[in-house]
Formats: sequence, C-alpha cells, structure tokens
Amino acid sequence: MKTLSKAVAIASLLSAGVMGAQVANAEVSASASIANTYLWRGQDLGGAAISGSLDYSHASGLYAGVWGSSGDAELGTETDLYVGFAGEAGSIGYDIGYVTYLYPGEDDIDDSAEVYLSVSMDAFSASVYLPSDSDNDSKYFVLGAGMGDYSFTLGTTIDSVDSDDATVDADYTHFDVSYAYNDKLSFTYSQVVAEDTEDYTDMGGTFVVSYSLPIE
Repeated sequence: MKTLSKAVAIASLLSAGVMGAQVANAEVSASASIANTYLWRGQDLGGAAISGSLDYSHASGLYAGVWGSSGDAELGTETDLYVGFAGEAGSIGYDIGYVTYLYPGEDDIDDSAEVYLSVSMDAFSASVYLPSDSDNDSKYFVLGAGMGDYSFTLGTTIDSVDSDDATVDADYTHFDVSYAYNDKLSFTYSQVVAEDTEDYTDMGGTFVVSYSLPIE
C-alpha cells in the first residue's frame, strides 16, 4: 500500500495546494471509452473494456489523475493513480511521472508501480517505463510515430519471470497500427513480432475497436 499512499499524497498536495492558490490556471477534465477488448502492451487481456479517467492539470505542467478499466480477465478491474510533470524545451516535448496499478478486490495480487519518461519531437516519440520496486526488473520501451489519422507503435518488454526451477526470460516486441476514423471512433491492430519465450508463440494479432464516449 506504500505506492497508493504516495500517489494519493502527491495528488492531494496538487489539488489542495496548487489548485487552491491558482484556480484560474487549473483544469479538470474527464474521459470515458468502450472497447471490444483490453489491449495492453501488445497483449489481449481477454475481455471487453469500459474505462474512464478524471484528470487535473495545471498551467505549470503538473498533472495528476485516476484511470479505471474493466476487461482484464485474469486480474479483474484495474485502477491507476498517476502524477507527473510535462512541458517543452524548445522543440522537444517531455513528460515524467509516476503511476501505480491497483486491483481492488484481488487480495492475492500485489500492487505495482512504475516511473516513466517520454520525449517527443514533431510526430515522433520515445518512452521508457521502469518499475519503482527494486525487486522488479521488468522494463518497457516504446517508439511512436504519427502520420495524419494513422499512428504506429513499436513496444518492447524486457522481463524475467521466476519459475520453480529458474528465472525465465519473457521478452517480446509488438507492433501496433492505429487509425482514427474520427474524434471518437478508432481501430487498432496489434501483433507480437518477436519473442524470447514460448508464452507468446501462440498469440495472433489483436484487432481493437474503441469508441470515446461524449462527456460535456
């Protein structure tokens, strides 16, 4: 629960301190969407997903929010808490933050957390996600590009899974192509293109249809 306490404490500081002092420079927004499946880092988690978020952002670049989703057939409902800082340095955009992943109602599942860093220039971006727990050595790297209504993602997970006899590498790379039909409806095709473990050899491509629900 340390990760939850840390995220809540930072979010409370932002909302109670900065927001109270400079309300005119703050903004609260919300989003909601539905999708035929929950696609996460190239993996189809097995169920239709209903998700939504509530976000606070400040003109200084500070932000915090909460995001929740159904659709994970194994772990159940997911709730993410995050806080970060985003801005620009010349033509380079950057975003650094902390996110914790919670699974309410699943007492046998340990909560996890990551720190992330993203940089972008024009239509290109690069991101890295690193675990905040020193006992977890998983890493996730992402390259992204946009071209009109299309976007492309190349993501690589580097992980080690402890088995009964040894530590097994569970590394894989996925490639996603997305098309935004309009501001609300989008389509994504995701395919694992390289893997170093038999866990992913039977994974075919995943096709996702998602629709953003209007929020006034």
